[in-house]
Amino acid sequence: MTSQTHADKALPPSLRSLTHQVVEAESNGVGYDVLIWTPPGYEDTQDPVPLLILLDGAMSMGTAVEAVSIQSVTGEAMPLIVVGVSTAAPRDHGLQRSIDYSADVPSLKVPPGAEFSFWAFYEKHFGAMGLEYAEGFGGTDEFYAFLADQLLPQLHKDYRIDADNIGIAGHSSGGDFAVDTLLRKETPFSKFIVGSFGADVLAARLPEREKAFSEAKAPRPLKVFCGFGGAELADPNLHHYITSGTDLLQRLQEADADNLEIKIRNYELENHGSVFHHILSSGIRELWGTGLRMTDMMRQMSTQ
Repeated sequence: MTSQTHADKALPPSLRSLTHQVVEAESNGVGYDVLIWTPPGYEDTQDPVPLLILLDGAMSMGTAVEAVSIQSVTGEAMPLIVVGVSTAAPRDHGLQRSIDYSADVPSLKVPPGAEFSFWAFYEKHFGAMGLEYAEGFGGTDEFYAFLADQLLPQLHKDYRIDADNIGIAGHSSGGDFAVDTLLRKETPFSKFIVGSFGADVLAARLPEREKAFSEAKAPRPLKVFCGFGGAELADPNLHHYITSGTDLLQRLQEADADNLEIKIRNYELENHGSVFHHILSSGIRELWGTGLRMTDMMRQMSTQ
């Protein structure tokens, strides 16, 4: 396994610590692209640093890097190590993320008020690949094992990571996986950025998993920042998907109000494709915020 550093002087300074490697998962044999970025000032301290695992990293890594760079430099959020994870072969990404991010096979039944089931698109897509519908789902245990039992231990060896301050971020199906991880509760992850997710791929075993969640004790307090676009909520074909997810989070909050903190935000004008950039930036500040404003830092520096 080799690592390539993108240290080209033409790159913005904030991107020069970015590295890339392909890691084969012991749990399912899939090769994953792993992008690793350390924040400005990482080399100047020996302190442990919080870690954010970013799902679909190839699509959102730039947003996460810039959000952490700007907010940590202005003093509004803590510096974070960001690790983006994506299926290595682009042609396989759509199928593999569906498998990795779904706990159960979603129903093809048309939701109340909707015009169609968008899972029918998946059924047709998988069929064109010679797969049965059910073969495109149900791989969360293997993907979770890759993250928790293989990738995280290696990251702990290679970087100074605050073990009590590890987060995971995902949107849409990636949000499903982030909530699947939350439901496990006894997990190394304690902070969750969740974008526009629904409970469809969790529904089959939700009653038993919610019961187990209410009875289990988390090793550390859990915090969730969830967002969705107002345009999604206004879409009859996404309304059920979004509300099924927020309803689930509210039930989990009620099941463990002492150890779980959840914030949910509606970005009124955003749609499914545009909203995650807002959610990611806000989630970093909400979950790793310092409580300071940029003007507070400027005021302190001007009076020294």
